[in-house]
Amino acid sequence: MKLTLVTILAAFCLQCNAKTFTRCQLARELRKQGFPANQLSNWVCLVEKESSRSTSALSPVNSNGSRDHGLFQINDKYWCSTTNQPGKDCNVTCAQLRTKNIAKASKCAKKIYQRHGFDAWYGWKNHCKGKTLPNISKC
Repeated sequence: MKLTLVTILAAFCLQCNAKTFTRCQLARELRKQGFPANQLSNWVCLVEKESSRSTSALSPVNSNGSRDHGLFQINDKYWCSTTNQPGKDCNVTCAQLRTKNIAKASKCAKKIYQRHGFDAWYGWKNHCKGKTLPNISKC
């Protein structure tokens, strides 16, 4: 009984620090985070396909044992630490990538993009590349 209560409370607390953006909220927040205006539609498409605009998104375990975290679905094999200590290439914990404050997730996503471009994300490659991108002109 106590374990069930603790599990429910933990899940509730995780949701308190999470956010699901509308398309326009996401576009405005990405602008605020310094994403280039000429790439915003690609970033919005990527986030919609990867996490459905939810900061708390956590993928099932991948075939290599890793998982993808947060709004940008950043993989923990190379980019974030699964422990309580920041680490790996983005020097963050994976939990920090799953909060409503997307500053650290944005910085990490930009680092991934600098190294690999949008092709680092299968959601973008499979659903956005060469396709009609979300219209954010009214955002």
